[in-house]
Amino acid sequence: MIKSSKLFIFFFISCASIFAYLNNEDGMYEDMLQPAYYHVTNSNPFRTEINTFVHFARLISFNHPLQNPSGQMPEYSTPLNGEFGAIKGFDPNKQHHAALDMHVGNNKTAVNLYAAYDGYVSTTQDVLKYRDYLAITKNVTNESGSAIGKIVTLYAHIDVDLDINDSLDLNGSNVVKGQLISKNLYSGTVGGPHLHFEIRYYRNTDIGTESYYGMRLGNPTFTEESTGSWIYGFWDPNVGYGFADMNNQVIPEPTGFLFFNMIFFIYYWKLILR
Repeated sequence: MIKSSKLFIFFFISCASIFAYLNNEDGMYEDMLQPAYYHVTNSNPFRTEINTFVHFARLISFNHPLQNPSGQMPEYSTPLNGEFGAIKGFDPNKQHHAALDMHVGNNKTAVNLYAAYDGYVSTTQDVLKYRDYLAITKNVTNESGSAIGKIVTLYAHIDVDLDINDSLDLNGSNVVKGQLISKNLYSGTVGGPHLHFEIRYYRNTDIGTESYYGMRLGNPTFTEESTGSWIYGFWDPNVGYGFADMNNQVIPEPTGFLFFNMIFFIYYWKLILR
């Protein structure tokens, strides 16, 4: 009876550890998440909701946006102010850079870009912040296949008009991972032509096109001050989960702890039943 009780307790603890997904602060690369995430304890439902979403979002197999189907990729550089989380703007209007900027070669504009994953494409032109951009939207599903949110990846500072001239008009289309989606970066981008690669996490109730983070000026819905590791900028607390560090998507979340847990569980079971 004592052995059975011990076995049940260990089984319960093991299951809990398997299904308690990684906290953002405990990972190698921190994503930029909603302020409410940092204001609550680990047992809070909203934190659990985001941890669950992020876990399954990271299981989506990503293709590097510059990598062609043969695995080849041009050399690129990222300036310090183009890193994920870099501080942009001046007091009192600062925010973090929620993307990664990639400058290819010596400010090349003829650059092939590829789909990070299978999804639905929409293109937007003449937006103040991004100029032209292409977005790929994909539902994030849990272990039972139910949609729990959306991942939307923006390829910004491209030139949609030139792409259309090159017979590459994908607006409203579905694409597959690794498919060519753009050939042209915009030549007039401040700081030189570059790809602004931004990965957004949306809730299941979101449309998937909303802006939910930035400087407070001109954005009446941006009412929550950023916090945690991200102290600049303001958020709309009712939209989105946050932004992903590209390293967490191109490099999948480690799952070795699941394997270790199962091995340890089998070993402990044998000890108890001796």
